[in-house]
Amino acid sequence: MAERRPRRHLTRIILAAAVGLLVPFTPLAVGQAGAASTVCLSGTLAYDHQDAESGPAKPVLTQVARNANWELWGRTSTTGTVRRLAFGITDSGSGRFNACYTASAPLPEAFVRFNSASTSMWRVIKSPGNQAQYTFDSAHRSNVSTGQDLGTVKVPTTMQRAWHIVDTLNLLYWKRGNPTSSCWTSHQADGGCDTLTFVWDPKRTNAGYWDYQGTNFVILGTDMPDSEHLILHEAGHWFQWQLYSHDFPTVTGCNPHYIERSSSTTCAWTEGFADAVAAYTLGDYRYVFEDGSSYSFANDPTTAGWDRGDTVQGRVGSSLLDLWSAAGPDGGDWNRTITLMAENPSEDFREYFTEDRPTATPPLPTTGAAADILHRHTIDY
Repeated sequence: MAERRPRRHLTRIILAAAVGLLVPFTPLAVGQAGAASTVCLSGTLAYDHQDAESGPAKPVLTQVARNANWELWGRTSTTGTVRRLAFGITDSGSGRFNACYTASAPLPEAFVRFNSASTSMWRVIKSPGNQAQYTFDSAHRSNVSTGQDLGTVKVPTTMQRAWHIVDTLNLLYWKRGNPTSSCWTSHQADGGCDTLTFVWDPKRTNAGYWDYQGTNFVILGTDMPDSEHLILHEAGHWFQWQLYSHDFPTVTGCNPHYIERSSSTTCAWTEGFADAVAAYTLGDYRYVFEDGSSYSFANDPTTAGWDRGDTVQGRVGSSLLDLWSAAGPDGGDWNRTITLMAENPSEDFREYFTEDRPTATPPLPTTGAAADILHRHTIDY
């Protein structure tokens, strides 16, 4: 049987102050003076996920939603209106929430509302127009005077892909390589971070791209969020734009583009970087499509069906992954490249490797093992 040719979502040739590090907030207590007791609704936020990374069968996994926004809502008197009483994020490991309010009397009504965002660092909205987030409420409890455990609160089936996006973006944030602030890159300081926005519309078929010439939002549709590689690939484009201080390379010859085929040096650089972002973040060496099929980045001069050189995104992406690997010449991770990219934008891979790597402090290697890696992937400078 002929090998399936990889299908790539077209990237169109081709944001909100953030607060604090992504660690659980201490719930905001806004009770009355002389409060008698603290009432809490606690539990674990979880969602079901059709796991494309496990193959075409896409088994359903139940995962906790980490660093996801919650709000405690309720009434403080029988005649009062429902209002927000506290807010925070779920635990970064367990997905637990503990939504508390200091009250002088039992709350006649209380519930937890969940929103498809993580602080204001990233969010998932329904459309670019109204920018409404996905939201749902837990069970409503009455006459709440002490702590109540809601157990596991599941995201509704129709919304679960929004929370999978929210949860997956933690992985890139944790590896972002910015030691100077809690923002995505060193270009912003705490309190002034840009927000990464995903639009997910389950009915949308014209999707699978980062809209850098318009909203700067990532646009996904249908079952695309089933693939963490797809989520992180498109986030990788936005991340490169952030590293370059909103000055993305001028990309040509990128419609269409394929992992193993020649496009242009600028397309191969930006798409290869996004491929490498996803694979590096997830710790593997492939791209996974939303249907569960995958394509390996393994290649050398004899790999059948692959074009050669730095106009091939798979050659560029695999070179980056090998440079950043645990045994690679860059020190075992991508941190020095991230620092370099934030200081010295590159228009293509040749500029990154031959001109910009020597300017890093200390210089990133361009000879020896580094040059051998590129040669194995048919790139020679």
